[in-house]
Amino acid sequence: MDAITLKQKLQQIQTVNHAADQVEQPYELALHMMKHIGNPDPVLRDELIYITLATWIGQNVFADDQLKALMQLALDDEHLFYRIGEQETDSVFTRTFSVLILPPILSMDRQRSFLQREDAAWIQQRLITYLREEKDVRGYVEDKGWAHASAHAADAAEDLAQSTYLEQTDLQALLHALSIKVMESGRAYIYDEDQRMAQAAVAILNRNLLEQAALEAWVAQLQTARSEDVRDGMTLQENSHMSVNIRMFMQSLYFAVRNKEGEPFPVVRSLLLKALVGGEV
Repeated sequence: MDAITLKQKLQQIQTVNHAADQVEQPYELALHMMKHIGNPDPVLRDELIYITLATWIGQNVFADDQLKALMQLALDDEHLFYRIGEQETDSVFTRTFSVLILPPILSMDRQRSFLQREDAAWIQQRLITYLREEKDVRGYVEDKGWAHASAHAADAAEDLAQSTYLEQTDLQALLHALSIKVMESGRAYIYDEDQRMAQAAVAILNRNLLEQAALEAWVAQLQTARSEDVRDGMTLQENSHMSVNIRMFMQSLYFAVRNKEGEPFPVVRSLLLKALVGGEV
């Protein structure tokens, strides 16, 4: 199915509130949507394909094996890693909207438990690799809509962190990978990426499996990176981007946990406050 035909069909489905019972084969249509999930047309990609897929996933339209197949498709080399490493090209839309398929699937898994431990491990490995390798962190692209790689990946990390299959070392690895995007130097985040990444960090911390020493080391790493003078091989602008991005993340995280009293939030709150006012962590 070509993009024009798909757009027309999804617009018809939209007029009936995305009712899947109006579609003969929803899963087959979902596969067509996945083929066009990176289309540069923001209406087709975001308002039609993504909204329809997320709605149908949340409405239990797909069987367990179909959800697993969609997840595997979204995370394969032709979707999540499609032309990975490119910057300023339309390939980013395929990657960033593929990773955004994870949150509704993981949310449904918390209700239906169709994923196994090995599935969670594979998702984690793919997501961590993506966080490390994605270089195009544009937020909103004029005439083409949202790319938002860091925000979308953070949304996926937030849902993945809630999986009981993830243990201490898994959560620590996920937090470290998230920090790579926090310490972005290519551009300053201006589209609420800091808040989305902070919510992912809250989900990781909320599991209360990380030791205090690990939390202290993590905040200290962020503080050191934020306060360093211009680093070797980095321009003044890149250094400023990194410092601003880290500060905004730390502030967003502080406000996200300021009223949380369960462990480890009092410790995290204290560490962040010391770092933000310039003290030693």
